[in-house]
Order: sequence, then C-alpha cells, then structure tokens
Amino acid sequence: MGYILGVNAPPTLRQAEQCPFGGHDPSACLLDEWGRVVAMEEQERISRRRYGIFEDPTDAIGACLEIAGVSLGDIDVVAVGWDVPRVAAITGEGWSFGSTDAYLRRLGFDPAVHRPELVFVEHHRAHAASASYAAGIPEAAVLVMDGNGEDESISVFHGRPSGELVRRDRMPQSRSLGDMYAAVSRHLNLGLLNAGKTMGLASYGRGAGLDPFPMLDEEGRPLFAHHADMQQEAVMQAWRGHLARLAPKRLTPSRLLHEDTQSVRLAWSAQVAVEQQLVRLVEWSRKITGADAVCLSGGVALNCSANGRLDGAVFCPPVPHDGGVALGAAWTVRRPALPERMDPFLGSSLRGEVPVDLRAVDLDLDRVVDLLEGGAVGGVAVGRAEVGPRALGHRSLIAMPSVEGVRDRINVAKSREAWRPLAPVSLASTAARFWEVKDPLQRYMLGATAVTDHAREVMREAVHVDGTARAQIVAADDSPFARILTRMERAGLPPVLINTSLNALGEPIAHSVDDVLRTYEQCALDFLILEDRLIVRG
Repeated sequence: MGYILGVNAPPTLRQAEQCPFGGHDPSACLLDEWGRVVAMEEQERISRRRYGIFEDPTDAIGACLEIAGVSLGDIDVVAVGWDVPRVAAITGEGWSFGSTDAYLRRLGFDPAVHRPELVFVEHHRAHAASASYAAGIPEAAVLVMDGNGEDESISVFHGRPSGELVRRDRMPQSRSLGDMYAAVSRHLNLGLLNAGKTMGLASYGRGAGLDPFPMLDEEGRPLFAHHADMQQEAVMQAWRGHLARLAPKRLTPSRLLHEDTQSVRLAWSAQVAVEQQLVRLVEWSRKITGADAVCLSGGVALNCSANGRLDGAVFCPPVPHDGGVALGAAWTVRRPALPERMDPFLGSSLRGEVPVDLRAVDLDLDRVVDLLEGGAVGGVAVGRAEVGPRALGHRSLIAMPSVEGVRDRINVAKSREAWRPLAPVSLASTAARFWEVKDPLQRYMLGATAVTDHAREVMREAVHVDGTARAQIVAADDSPFARILTRMERAGLPPVLINTSLNALGEPIAHSVDDVLRTYEQCALDFLILEDRLIVRG
C-alpha cells in the first residue's frame, strides 16, 4: 500500500483579484499505510512568500517526499482539499485546468510515468477531518467556520465512533463569520488576511467597555439585505456598504489604531459578534449531534479570544486554517488506524551550517536563564518545524515577561504595532498560577483566557489590555521550552516565558538555518538556541 498525498492548492486558475475562492495557505502532507502523518509542510515556509498566495504547493510536496525518503512514484492517491469541479461550476469558468492530467502536472507529476488517483474533497469536509481525526477522541461534534467553502460558510459534522464524518447542518455564504471579520479587517486597512491583528485591536474595546455596533441578528444573519444564494463577492460588497454606514473608512496609520475609538469599536463589534455566534453554534452542534466534545476548524477557529469563551470539552488542531485541508483531504481518503492527538512538529528538520564567525558553543540552559533574567530576547530553532500559523517552540522568539519594556522591544524588533499582544507559555503543571487553563486548546495557543492577579505582577508584559492572555501550555518533556521553564523555577523565577514567532516583518516563520540566522540578524536578537548550540551576540 502506497502513500496518500494531501494538498491544499488553488482551486481555480483565476487570480486573487478575480476570484475569492481559496488561493492562500497552499500546503502538502503525506500519510503512510496506517494513516499516520509522516510529514506536513506549508508552501510559504519554503517559498518565503507569506500565505503563498495562488502558489501551487510544489515545494511543500517536495519537502514532504524528502522527509519520508520516497518519490512521486510511491503516491497512490492525491487528495485535494477543495471540490475543484464544483468550484468551477460555481464560478462559471468550467474545468479551467484542462484535464486531470494537467492538474497533476501542476503538482509535479508526469502522468505518462505515474498517474495516481486524483480525489477532490469538499473543503468543509476536509476541514472537519483535520480536526476530528487530530483530536484523538472517539466521538465529537465538528464545527467548521471560515470565509467560504464551495458554497457554504458554516458546517456541522458528527464524528462518529465508527470514524464516519456525517454532515448535520450547513449555512450559506451570507452567514459567513469569516467574511464579516475579513471585511472589518480590510475596512481598518489591516488587510483581508490579518484577522489576528483585528482580534488584538478588539481587546481595547473590551477593556474600555465600548458598546459594539450592530453586526448580526440573534441567529447570526447579517443586518443587510441578503439571500441564501449569495456568493462571496456579493457578500463582501454588502459588508463594505454596511461598514461604511456604521463607521466611515479612515486613514489612521495601523500603529495608532488603538488610539482611534471608532476603529477600536469596529474591531470590538466584529469580535463580539463572533464570540456570541460561536457560543450559540457550539451549543447547536452539541444538540444536533448528541456529542459533548466539540472540535473546531476553519479560519474562524484561529480566533483564540472567542475560543476561550467556550465551556466543556473543546479541541482545535494546530492547523484549522486552509493549510490544514491538505491533512483533512488525505485523512478523508485514509483515516488514521489509531486515534491519537496530533503532534504539531511535522515539518522539515533544520538544515545548514552555522558560520564559524558566530562562535556557537554547547547549549547551557543556566546561561540562557541568566540571559533572560537580564532582559535578553532570544530565538529558539530546534528539530522539526511546527505546522500551522502559531510558533509552538521549535521556531520561536522568547523573553521573560517580568522584564519591564520587553514587549516594546520585541514589537520594535519585529516591526509590529505596539498595541499587539504577546503570548505567554508555561508548563501544563504550573500554568494555573498565571491564567485559566483551557486544555487542549492552549497546547496549540488557541484559547485566550483571563489571567490571575499573580500573573499581573510577574508577567505584565504578556498580559493584554483587557486582562487576558493568548496562552500556551507545554508538557514537562525534553523540549527546550520545558527545560528552560523547569530551570527558571529551580532558580526561583516564575516559570513563564513570552513566546512569539521567529520571523521578521512580512515574512513567514523562519524555517531553515539560513532563515533562522537571517532573522537573528534582522531582529538583532541577543542570543539564539540552534539545536544543541548557543550563539550569544557580542
């Protein structure tokens, strides 16, 4: 039995300005005969173009094959996380790829030599599979929310003990929470794909107690004329009109948005709407499936502030975004034989040499703790890269959140807006000292919660303006994070760090040794942990 190759690839030949469907976060993953994930890569990490807009995932495919030590000839099935023929019918462009052979050629295959089976998987089904089978639990309601699938924006599936995923409900494009949030992000001049910035800005509205603008009715329907057959372009145009009536568009520089009450109120309004609807949709999903556990997926599931409002058993994989449908499409073809929670460290290992002039020495964790206590900001690059948009410890930038001014220093180094929050990380066994623990959401930094009074004293630089933190918890294992946190506690220091992604302005998370060293220089970091070596500036 050969391998299954899952991909997220552009579902149309139209370009971004012509077509709203997909076209971002291209990715690839490889499953073995047991449905285990051998490798997963995102195209942007290799091409170094953020979000990989309308790129085919050929580099990601090549990286997965190299990790597994196999070739394209070992692939039995290619599973695509979009129903491409259905997208073609909806857009009215027909089968623009010419033939299935032409489609395979775009992915690097030569059908004259080897023609694997090509399977197109509904986008929301792929999202659902990426969450349901990654959770490692026998039964769950699976709630998918994003900008759009082929012609839906919200779906509910029942993940049964048999492994089946049965769709229970779907909602049309006009109900898209992702479209609403993207429209607000664009209205604020933050960009369609920068919902995370809008979420960070919204907290200033929570902190100030602002009244939100009306966005949706109680059932989640938009407050403008709409119908069930509206497609994304029409929905986005309607949102533009609605937002213009609520708050005329401004030209406030992004660095000053937190000082503009109207901008804050608009971001807060979108956030309130998402939080209210997410709570309602989770309750509905539990009711119609009869399952207590809920799995989240789709781009809206990256809204960790909303996720943190949920009660009960809630899981979200590290790849709820479109990059994750490569995994979900592959798992739709071949389910994992043994249910287990997903390991996020599935990317390429570090490759490359450290220049001699950087004078790397053996890693000394006590020295690292001393550097951190002295206010140093450093990088961590070890092992196989994490997948998904969150840096979880293998390609991270770290600092001590008790050091006054360290947040501003990090934001300046990364050219981030000063109002954006930074995430704290602690051991699962100690995290309750600092914030309300939401496990497993916080294993992948996907559940923001309120911090404790103790945290306000000892991790001030990682507490957001509304008293919350986008927290991460890690197991007490042999990972660098766990070892550093353990050494900190032994030294009498609060075992909590700041963790943000290791990347410079406008770049994806650093991936290779060259990427890491370039980021080290561009961000003027004080030290760098590179596998079992330590580089200290100066």
